[in-house]
Amino acid sequence: MIKKAGRGQQFRRGIRKLLYRNEIFFLLAVLFLTGVFIGAVLIRANGESWQGFIQQIIAGFADGRSHQTIAETFLQSLAGSSLFLCAIFLCGFCAVGQPLVCLILLFRGMGYGLTAGGVYSVYGLGGMGYVALLLLPNCILTVLVLLRAGQSAFRFSTGLYGAMKGSGKLTARPYCFEFSVLAVCLIAVALLDSLCSCFFGDLFFPMQ
Repeated sequence: MIKKAGRGQQFRRGIRKLLYRNEIFFLLAVLFLTGVFIGAVLIRANGESWQGFIQQIIAGFADGRSHQTIAETFLQSLAGSSLFLCAIFLCGFCAVGQPLVCLILLFRGMGYGLTAGGVYSVYGLGGMGYVALLLLPNCILTVLVLLRAGQSAFRFSTGLYGAMKGSGKLTARPYCFEFSVLAVCLIAVALLDSLCSCFFGDLFFPMQ
């Protein structure tokens, strides 16, 4: 019993330590999920009026991917995620960039919510396979990278503000190195996305 109680205390202590060290990461994750919820609610509230427009966008996207090579899909996927990574990276060099990082992740969440909600509103349960195989893997992995980037940018921006106030020195080398690693991670995610489209795309493309 003592060992079980000790393990339970260690587990709770570990959870608290994890939350304390990554409070910014979890805050940004909550903002992202809030954006997903907002996007889904917007689709639900305006589903009928947007249905034709959504169907055209999704069908055009799906049909376009069905005619792309793996390299073209890879570049398209990488370009979309890299844009957000670069925006977050630049926010880190702004002394008041923390709100911008939050807005970027909230906006990204809204985009995912609108996309997934749009697929469901137009295609119903049949569209869930499309979301699960072609949207969700890329979404989860990309978001994890962007959340880590947001955490780093948030902290670097705070450090920059402190340095401007004379509270200490700040070097950008570790910050730039971390974003280089995150960029490589996005390359791997884009490759996975292109492979998923290649192997599973025929199950859904073209979506009529």
